[in-house]
Amino acid sequence: MNKKEVDSYRVVVQTRLEELTIMNAKQSSDMHYVKESLEEVKVMLKEQNGRVRELESSMSGFKAIGAMISVVFSALFGYLFTKG
Repeated sequence: MNKKEVDSYRVVVQTRLEELTIMNAKQSSDMHYVKESLEEVKVMLKEQNGRVRELESSMSGFKAIGAMISVVFSALFGYLFTKG
């Protein structure tokens, strides 16, 4: 290889190195944005899970009350129809 070819190779390698450096910087800034977005999603998910937990608790309470009412009415009707 002569000096001209070596210089040309060095220029190509230097250019590629600069491109890779720029791409790495862009990727790092994108990762920062992804981390921020992920944190926001985690916070929103915790809030949503809390609301869902409250709703499930309310629904189980309604089901328990409904079950007790049905047991009371069943016992009352059973008593009335067996007595009569």
